[in-house]
Amino acid sequence: MKFRFTLFLILMIGLLQAQKNSLQSKVYQWDINNNGNSAKVQKSTIFGGEGGILTKHAMIGISIPTGKKWEGKSTAQQEKFYVIKTGIADIELNDQKLQLNRGSVVCVLPGDKIQIKNNSTNLLQIYEMSYSAGEKINIERGVKAGGSFITLWDNIKFKPHERGGVRQFFDRPTAMLNRFDIHVTQLNVGFKSHEPHTHVNEEIILMLDGNAEMQIGTDHQKANPGDVVLYGSNILHNLTNVGNTPCLYFAIQWN
Repeated sequence: MKFRFTLFLILMIGLLQAQKNSLQSKVYQWDINNNGNSAKVQKSTIFGGEGGILTKHAMIGISIPTGKKWEGKSTAQQEKFYVIKTGIADIELNDQKLQLNRGSVVCVLPGDKIQIKNNSTNLLQIYEMSYSAGEKINIERGVKAGGSFITLWDNIKFKPHERGGVRQFFDRPTAMLNRFDIHVTQLNVGFKSHEPHTHVNEEIILMLDGNAEMQIGTDHQKANPGDVVLYGSNILHNLTNVGNTPCLYFAIQWN
C-alpha cells in the first residue's frame, strides 16, 4: 500500500511539473522598459517551456544600447532565430558581416555563433527564439538547405492582395525542423487574417505594428505592437485588425 501511494505521488508530481512547463496558447508581452538611457544590455523572458513539437522552446526580448553587443551561440542540441524589432544591428554570423534593419531575421543552426552589435545612436531591440526538437537533429539536412542564414527585410518582395499583402521570407528545413516557414502579413483595417481554423503546425505571431484581436480557442485576446502570440497544435485561431492602421506581423510555423 505504501509503495502504491508513493508511486501515485511521483506520478502526480510529474504531471503537475509537465503542466507547469507546458507552454500555453496565449498573448505574451514584451516586458523590457528601456528608453535607451540604460548603459547595459537588458533581456527578459517572454515565454519558456515545452511545446507539442519542440521539447525546449523559449523566446526572450533583448534591448541593446548604443555601443553594446550581444553574443549568442546555438549549442549542439539547439537552434536560435532572431528578429530585429527596432533599430539597426551589425551582425557577424560565421564569415558573414551585414547590417540589418527592422524586420530582418537570422537563423543560427546548432554549433554556430552570432554577434549582434549596436553601432547606431538609437536603441536596438531584438527577439531571440531558441528551440530544440524532440526528433534527432539532422545537421546534414540543415547544411543542405543552406546552413545558418540572414534574410534582409529590404530583399523580400511585398505581394499585395485584397486584405493587405504578404512578404514570404522563407519556407525550408533546418537541422532541427522538417519545415520552418516564415512570412510577414500586412492586414488592412477591419479585415480578418482568415476564418478561424486549425492546423497541426505550432505557430507564433510577432506583432510589429497595429492592434489586433486574437481568437485563441474560444478565448479572445488583444495583441499590440511588441506582443508575441503562441498557437499550439490544432488550436482554433485567427486574427482581426481592430485598430485604425494596418497590422504588420510575422507568422512563424514549424514542424
